[in-house]
Amino acid sequence: MSNNFIYVAGLSYRYPGARGAALEAVDLAIPEGSSFALLGPNGAGKTTLLSIMMGLLSPQAGDVSVAGYSIKNDLEKIKSISALVPQDFAFYAKLTGYENLRFFADIYGLSATQWQQQLEYCTHVCQLQDMLSRRTSEYSGGMKRRLNLAIGLLNGPKILYLDEPTVGIDALSRQVVISAIQSLRAQGTTIIYTSHYMEEVEAICDELAIINRGRVVARDRTTNLRQQGTEKSVTLTFAATPSAECLNELRRWPLVQVHERRIELTLSGSDELNAVLDVCKRYQSRIEQMQFGVSRLEQTYLELLKANEAEAGEAAA
Repeated sequence: MSNNFIYVAGLSYRYPGARGAALEAVDLAIPEGSSFALLGPNGAGKTTLLSIMMGLLSPQAGDVSVAGYSIKNDLEKIKSISALVPQDFAFYAKLTGYENLRFFADIYGLSATQWQQQLEYCTHVCQLQDMLSRRTSEYSGGMKRRLNLAIGLLNGPKILYLDEPTVGIDALSRQVVISAIQSLRAQGTTIIYTSHYMEEVEAICDELAIINRGRVVARDRTTNLRQQGTEKSVTLTFAATPSAECLNELRRWPLVQVHERRIELTLSGSDELNAVLDVCKRYQSRIEQMQFGVSRLEQTYLELLKANEAEAGEAAA
């Protein structure tokens, strides 16, 4: 991974008539080629930050630079290497998928050769081949999310901003979107990602920042933040699917079955790990692989938000 690519310095913004600032003195440095998550509750300032980084809003204080360009002086250059996939559907319902892609390709000014290349690439990555001739008003929610992403990929962006790209969709479409993002990451695209689905963040993002009340309250590598939780998790991969009796007894602890042969349990400490292993041994559920010692990201995220809310309450008192 190369040097920092995006710098956010002292960024502040307050909407007219708002009681508080949407962003207040935000500083961030994001490496090129990274997959970076912006996390926070609704109204924390994530979408405002994305809008400023994309040049859709002008900062009232501070600056953002991308690849050495400032949004104050070089906005068109930044836009030419960036794309935003918004939370709302950003296409025309009366047009077909093909017509929407053609329209936005013309907006980007793609040549005929570029258009054909990008059409093939975007429809393949987002698995839209069988839907291009249909009006998008007939698309399912998941297909609309895929088209939203495909439009964002048309100009081959070096930076892709994704604002909750999988909200409210089916499992298959979610996997298509996630696989597409992972492929882009492998190709060196810088990903800026917001989501409330922590399992997606763990799968996609190497680094993250947590924003609350317009301020950055935590910024670290995803793996490091998982280590901070007061509770610990154990991930067990079995040689065969555990019996129903074994799984039922393991539900003494908070359990997530991520795969038929893999489960995650949340434990309060290493003593409970021995009890888990005893259950597995009793039901002859052979363990192929085990990882212990990191908390689920969601737990750490909620702990950090709770601590920040407590500090804000004390400061206001």
